[in-house]
Amino acid sequence: MDTCTVETGLLKKKPCGHPAVTHCLNCEQPLCAQHAVPELTDTGRKSGKFLCKECEAAHREQKKSLAAVAKSAPPPAPPAKKPAAPAPGKDAPAQGKGSPSDDGAIDFTPGKK
Repeated sequence: MDTCTVETGLLKKKPCGHPAVTHCLNCEQPLCAQHAVPELTDTGRKSGKFLCKECEAAHREQKKSLAAVAKSAPPPAPPAKKPAAPAPGKDAPAQGKGSPSDDGAIDFTPGKK
């Protein structure tokens, strides 16, 4: 069984030594219940995964920097509008019976033999 390897002590650093209950999600360092920091989702709920103190601080800093980059980015351009269809004028052929149309449809009239 692993023991917690988080360094404790102010002047004389030494490993914690308590039995590990989980590993850090990022660096896989064995962590005891005292040193395991739960990972939070975007909604603020616990995800069931744990990080060490150093990895959790780095993760928090990364989220802050990504949010700052997203704020400073210019807004996306609005979608381009379709050009309006030209109004039929004097030069446009009349759309009546027997005249060709510009829509690409084939006009078929069955005839007698």
